[in-house]
Amino acid sequence: MQALGIVFSDIHEWDVGALTTNRTVAAIPFAGRYWLIDFVLSNMINSGVHKVGVITKSNYQPLMEHIGSGKDWDLSRKNGGIAVLPPYGEDSRTGLYRGRLDALTRIVNYISNSPQEFVVMSDCDMICNINYKNVIDFHVKSGADITAVYNEHYIDKESASHSVLYNLSEDENNPGRITEVYLNPWYVEGGTFKVSMNTWVMRKDYMLNMIQNAIATGKTHFARDILLAEVNNIKIMGYEHKGYCAHINSVDNYFKYNMEMLDNIKRNELFYKTGRNIYTKVRDSEPARYGENANVKNSLVADACVIDGTVENSVIFRGVKISKNSVVKNCIVMQDGIIGSDCNLEWLIADKGVVITDNKKLTADKEYLMYITKNKRI
Repeated sequence: MQALGIVFSDIHEWDVGALTTNRTVAAIPFAGRYWLIDFVLSNMINSGVHKVGVITKSNYQPLMEHIGSGKDWDLSRKNGGIAVLPPYGEDSRTGLYRGRLDALTRIVNYISNSPQEFVVMSDCDMICNINYKNVIDFHVKSGADITAVYNEHYIDKESASHSVLYNLSEDENNPGRITEVYLNPWYVEGGTFKVSMNTWVMRKDYMLNMIQNAIATGKTHFARDILLAEVNNIKIMGYEHKGYCAHINSVDNYFKYNMEMLDNIKRNELFYKTGRNIYTKVRDSEPARYGENANVKNSLVADACVIDGTVENSVIFRGVKISKNSVVKNCIVMQDGIIGSDCNLEWLIADKGVVITDNKKLTADKEYLMYITKNKRI
């Protein structure tokens, strides 16, 4: 069964604040060398989805350069392959789209001209390693109109307010059917919930009918106008993903889940599934270089880094330079950052290209992280 992949590159840009000032959600760096879009593209190709459309909105030039022809994900193909779809429609309407459903109406010709029978639709804010083939098989066997992928785990009150939560039927004659949808429930306290992974499967013909109805009625939001409004009228089934799942829906969670990559068990669960590698753009950089006084503990250090200081419990991206007598603890330093000598950094996120000159002390704490914007010099 062939499927078309539809990826939304920046539906949740407001949730992650400063991280998307100059980039899309899809282009947020993660775990030293990856971008968020790498995970969904890898999941697509590993699941046999060979045609993928990436819907953009703003700040998407770096994303286009990262994706290129798609060859790093085996998506450079004569038939199928990857397409970056602009934010403006194929009809006379102007302005940026207002939600997933509105975005789909802008690419209706791309969808209708695709020969695939099924559609896998996903955002970029969920980090996981999932086989979409299993979801499609479940969708067919259950006779669902829409299958929604979820992961059951604990979330706090803040995360709940940025999530879609599901309740499933306990009726033994209809197990797994979603009976209630909670859209960004700010009133929910922390607890264990069935949390949407912002991934859905449906037949292409069903999606096209949904899009035509949206055009006729002015509906714009998939979660609000379809999942929430139609939960009692259509058959929405829940498929549980039981593997590792990280929802990047705040700056705090971005920091938290990067730090989880220092845990061997969680890192292996995400990156080392048999036959399901996570791919990214190959840069052919030289290996990291460590000086005589380098001291690195429990950290991820990417290629092309030069480490002459102390690094502990940190994620260091490609091309970062940390000078002598500097101490970096509990930090994320993104690509091409430069840390001068005799610096002391703790509990901060330094965005791409940040330069911190000599003899600077920048320390925060776990509850109130410090964030330094892209290309800032301190």
